[in-house]
Amino acid sequence: ILIFLLVIFSLIAYLTFVGIETKKFNNQINHKIKSIDKNLEIELKKIKLVLSPFDLSFKVKILGPKLKNNNKILDIENIKAQVSLASLLVNDKFAIENLEISTKSLKINDLISFIRLSHQTPELYILEQITKKGYLIADIKIEFDSEGKIKDNYTIDGLVKDGRLSFLKKYNIDKLDFIFQLRKKNVLLKDLNFFSN
Repeated sequence: ILIFLLVIFSLIAYLTFVGIETKKFNNQINHKIKSIDKNLEIELKKIKLVLSPFDLSFKVKILGPKLKNNNKILDIENIKAQVSLASLLVNDKFAIENLEISTKSLKINDLISFIRLSHQTPELYILEQITKKGYLIADIKIEFDSEGKIKDNYTIDGLVKDGRLSFLKKYNIDKLDFIFQLRKKNVLLKDLNFFSN
């Protein structure tokens, strides 16, 4: 019994502090990304699973994935998710409770073009036309309900650096920098700086 308990304790310690790498859940993560938008695909490498014994779940971390939509690609810094241990043992399903996505520095024009592939709105078209340059870094947090649908409490935090906007070739905004927080339909801007003619 002592040897059995020692093996179990060692296994739990290994999974908690070191974790394991696997490709077993790539399809399930791709399916979750497609639930956000059916045209999205994700290119994944190995996934690292680390046990969180206190809340009976696995922490999933994916480094360097790429989001694809038609021929457009966005580089992501990492994706983190929390997976219920009970859902794996009972249903043998990959039940993601929450998802965190951190982007690399993205060109704003590339990001707008990428989003417009799925959402053809006049606002995005106008934004694409007036945005001349700039970079964006964002952290996105999404929670899923028991049916796998996205809850309304998602958050997007990030910053825009070195932006340039041009209106009617007459009005220009240069060196646009700000920090933003998006909560449902509310946007909060902080540390807004720019030069204008």
